[in-house]
Amino acid sequence: MGSYKISDLSNLSGVKAHTIRAWEQRYEILTPLRTETNIRYYDDKQLRKLLNVVSLINAGNKISSISKLSESDFSAQINKILSAGSSELKEELIINQLIGSGLSYEEASFEKAFSRSILNFGLIGTYQKILYPMLIKIGYLWTMSELTVSQEHFVTSLVKQKILSATDSLPQPSNPSEKWLLYLPKGEIHDIGLLIAHYALKQKGNEVIYLGKDVEKVNLLEAIKSVRPCRALSFVVKHSQEDLVNKYLTAIDDKHKDLPCIICCDQAYKEKLKLFNNQEIISCFEDFLKRVQ
Repeated sequence: MGSYKISDLSNLSGVKAHTIRAWEQRYEILTPLRTETNIRYYDDKQLRKLLNVVSLINAGNKISSISKLSESDFSAQINKILSAGSSELKEELIINQLIGSGLSYEEASFEKAFSRSILNFGLIGTYQKILYPMLIKIGYLWTMSELTVSQEHFVTSLVKQKILSATDSLPQPSNPSEKWLLYLPKGEIHDIGLLIAHYALKQKGNEVIYLGKDVEKVNLLEAIKSVRPCRALSFVVKHSQEDLVNKYLTAIDDKHKDLPCIICCDQAYKEKLKLFNNQEIISCFEDFLKRVQ
């Protein structure tokens, strides 16, 4: 069972802590538990309820009305959003369901919410609209030591399983348009973006050589020499990696000057990376998709 401080609930839901306390006192929306030393905390069930309450409020319901709903009526209102709500409301609700089920280690509930997202948005849309904002939120709390490492790993592992399964289901291109080599440099372990790129490229009929995460520079150069790709693609997520990434870019230009290279990274990296000819930065996943298409 998870144990959350009110600051955790506030960061995950976007509701200020003093508002949560007011809902507790006035409407009994949540009932905090207490440790043996009388410290307040909340469990998984209360986290999921709060996230669903926020979705109902954003759908136009008042907190006073929500507090009077029976459990069955509460569920009916949630299902109404999922079936007939706007795209934005569906996105928010599915994100909240994935967060709630993921942090409480409920794989079946996570699977259900993920499948609903695929049905509504497809895999690429799910990454853009659902997974990316969800992982940003969870990742931020993890770095702030508000969540356990095991929770973060559980969620990201489930996401990776879904992407890998979808990629495996795509047919191998009989006449590939291009051959792409995908990798993450040494020290980079966050590979969900790279996995989605793999799916998008393969879906468009490209051959993909997927080296994965934490690739040593010498091994990358050997792979490029061996497979002779048309393009190379990498993601940079980890902070303070610019010196190492610049060494990779310099080595690629030195050994394989004509190889076009794309680096997907945050805007903050743009001025820190030294690009050579045929090397470019993409800071928006939508721009990458346009390039693929």
